[in-house]
Amino acid sequence: MKHLNVYWVLATSLGLWFLFLHSPPILSERKVLYWNNENHTLETNDAPFLLHLIGSYLIYLICMLNTLYTPSCSTLTLIGGTAVVKARCVHVWMGRCAMIAGYLSFALGVYIACWGQLVAILTTVVGIIHMIWQITGHYAICEYRRLKQLVHSLEHQEDDGQSQPSSVGELEDATDKMQNALHRHIYSMLAIFLLACGIPAGMRLSGDISRGNGIANSILVILVLASLVMMQRQMYRHFVHKNEPEQREPREDTTSYSTVETLFNSVDAAEGETLFSSKFRQPLLSNSG
Repeated sequence: MKHLNVYWVLATSLGLWFLFLHSPPILSERKVLYWNNENHTLETNDAPFLLHLIGSYLIYLICMLNTLYTPSCSTLTLIGGTAVVKARCVHVWMGRCAMIAGYLSFALGVYIACWGQLVAILTTVVGIIHMIWQITGHYAICEYRRLKQLVHSLEHQEDDGQSQPSSVGELEDATDKMQNALHRHIYSMLAIFLLACGIPAGMRLSGDISRGNGIANSILVILVLASLVMMQRQMYRHFVHKNEPEQREPREDTTSYSTVETLFNSVDAAEGETLFSSKFRQPLLSNSG
């Protein structure tokens, strides 16, 4: 687990506390989801809010998983060693599920707020910011995949000796844009995990600790917000700034990837592949140094 660090542990601990310790008693008391002893069934008195919560839970949990396991992790083993999973397949498909859950959760949250059942202006604002980051990150990874295909096409022209000075400049420009798109995707997804999901959880944590003391609660909220922003910056540096791309050199027989591209290598290769497999294709690195 190459991406396991103290910032991920803190952010994930906050999320797990919020999702599974703080929220369930409140949701049960409000009968959002409760056990009916007479009918022996799970029931709800607020289906739209329950669906909103399902989407919110999914995207928070997927953020925890996808910031720990990226395509560069190659594989991960299920509990008990029953099967080995391609990390890049898990990352891509979980990311797609998170996108769908995020859009649905936001739409249901707006519906609930408009009908006056949820007086939470700050949560609505955070939801809007969440959507901005989600759309930005989604567009960035699509742009990355498009540019990656362009870069590979230009690199093949170099291999065939068909490259012109203009195409060499085009290759460098496309490579830079590809790296920038990947950086925007990483930044946006970390912002969703640490800020869009973390701020509501952090505010609940501050309220529980302060126990009604307004001054203490305000101080704790400021500290939590500052800590989440700092953690997001540090995790971004972990993913990007410590893995600055090295200067590309002409390829011979192997595929050349910059370090940052390798971090999320073969995002588009997950389509059409089997999730559980006993053979795993490793990218060949030819970077010098």
